[in-house]
Amino acid sequence: MVRYAMLLLTALVAPPLLAQQTPPENYAQHLVDETLATHPEIAIMAMHVTPPKQADNVIIASNIGRIGKKADSDDMGVVNTGKPAMAVNKEGDHFEVELPLKDVTNDTVGAVSIVYPYKAGDDKTALAKRAEAVADQLHRKISNAANLTQAYRFDPTIPTHTYAQQLVDQTMAAHPKLLILMLHIVPPGKTTNVVVGSSIGRIGKPADADDMRAINTGIPNLEVNGLRFEVETRLLDVKGRTLGAVGIVFPYKPGDDKAALKREGFAIRDELRARISSLAKLMQPVQPVPVVDPHPTATLIGRSTGWKPGYSGDFDHFGVDVKGNRLWLAAEDHGTLELFNLRTGQHERTLTGVETPHAIIYLPKANRLIVTDSGKGMTKVFNATTYKVVGHIKLEPGADSGEYDPSTGHLYIVTGGKDVGMKDCFLNEVNPLTGHVYHKLRFDSDHTEAVKAEQHGNRLFVNVADHNEVDVVDKKTFKVIARWPLSGAQTNLSMALDEADHRLFVGTRNPSKLFVLNTDTGATVAMLDAPAISDGLFWDSARKRVYVPGGDGYLGVFQQVTPDLYAARPRIPSAIGAKSGIVVPQLNRLFLAASPGEHGKGGEVLQFALGQ
Repeated sequence: MVRYAMLLLTALVAPPLLAQQTPPENYAQHLVDETLATHPEIAIMAMHVTPPKQADNVIIASNIGRIGKKADSDDMGVVNTGKPAMAVNKEGDHFEVELPLKDVTNDTVGAVSIVYPYKAGDDKTALAKRAEAVADQLHRKISNAANLTQAYRFDPTIPTHTYAQQLVDQTMAAHPKLLILMLHIVPPGKTTNVVVGSSIGRIGKPADADDMRAINTGIPNLEVNGLRFEVETRLLDVKGRTLGAVGIVFPYKPGDDKAALKREGFAIRDELRARISSLAKLMQPVQPVPVVDPHPTATLIGRSTGWKPGYSGDFDHFGVDVKGNRLWLAAEDHGTLELFNLRTGQHERTLTGVETPHAIIYLPKANRLIVTDSGKGMTKVFNATTYKVVGHIKLEPGADSGEYDPSTGHLYIVTGGKDVGMKDCFLNEVNPLTGHVYHKLRFDSDHTEAVKAEQHGNRLFVNVADHNEVDVVDKKTFKVIARWPLSGAQTNLSMALDEADHRLFVGTRNPSKLFVLNTDTGATVAMLDAPAISDGLFWDSARKRVYVPGGDGYLGVFQQVTPDLYAARPRIPSAIGAKSGIVVPQLNRLFLAASPGEHGKGGEVLQFALGQ
């Protein structure tokens, strides 16, 4: 069971567990993601299974990471006895249900933990029944333990939301007796016969010899496999044309009438035939039925449809003036700042005077706008009313990441690096109004990224991306006092800080991960899959959430359960290229900038309302 005390204890041994991270698209992870998307009331879900050729039962899929964590005695008790375990956690805010995880023939293949938000007085019996219903849905989608560790998509070019898959789902629902149903065809434009619709995943898996024999000879394969009886026969369309093969599996026990099962299989084949007009029809896209989350973490409420810039390249960071109702966006590759109405999201003005802008820092008391700029003119200081340049901060070329420290009134700017042909990077501590440089720290690195400053401490945290580490800098001495390596991913770009809970959040690109580090020790306490191609990472202290925008078109949301435990919520569709953003807590809003990319023309800003 996903008990919080045990999960906290595993933080002590997190690094070796992280090294065992399984591919994110295994079938078990697909089932977890699919279940969370269709059951938004579930807070946490994890599958404990013994993978083939391994001795230990471990977490193979979850929305909290911990992949590879060994099952404890309570987990194994559920697996070995078949009896569920249920409990309210010690904090009293979650109800945990752990149930046997079964396959299509009702054999136990592991355990599934399902956790719901809870408050005193909630109906625990009703919550337990919900969990049991979820487990029942899962067992009809699992062939065996090995099935769970296989890829969900053997060929990523084969689509999954198709008429073929819809036929499989509807046929399985209409025939509760069916154990497994699979459709094999050669999709249009392909040369290999593969699975295109299935009740057990394996989409894109090439047909085997039995499949092809049934197709080529027209003679069905009839086979007893333990407690299963399989009918493999030609898949036909409404005109009787052979399209491929259909595999139909029924429950079986010695003495069952095989001829009757064969007739049942043919009857299902004929049902399918009546609903298939052609080969192309099977591959037609079918949009999944949307599930309405009664308590969404973020809701898209607007986009800058009236602003059609026709830009190419990337946007970078936002800056905000809440009192003045202004939102600025750095159009990095267009050499402009874009001004939006903060509350309506409407574009108001394009500002010039910059070359390659990156970070935007607004200082209301001085009425100044600081824009880090990697162009030849270097970082600019603007009058925030007239938008005239009133000063420059002259440093090495390549000014990029910037972090304003309200506790000192100083600004930290990263310069140098490979983008400007330099082998080193520098962290500069400057006066943002005068440009005076207080300190300069050289890094033996050509790719240094985000910086975060403690407000109640004397440390800076710096992403050294080409070393895959976070360097800790003492504000007073301006020297590196610790280096914290990141294991399991590379190219750490983005960063956010939860200073109250002593947690640092770090986003990586290769692959896309969210790391959570304990700032007392530097230890990695959690690592979760995150949306791809992200340039932003934001901590929402009011809601205890982390947001990770992805250029793949999704916003990742991670709920803090405890400082060492984070639950990935269902990803929220955004827009392709929407990889940078800003959270405005005063308005309960999150803004994303959708970059058109090098070969595109466009650009827009999306506005999300943040849920409670």
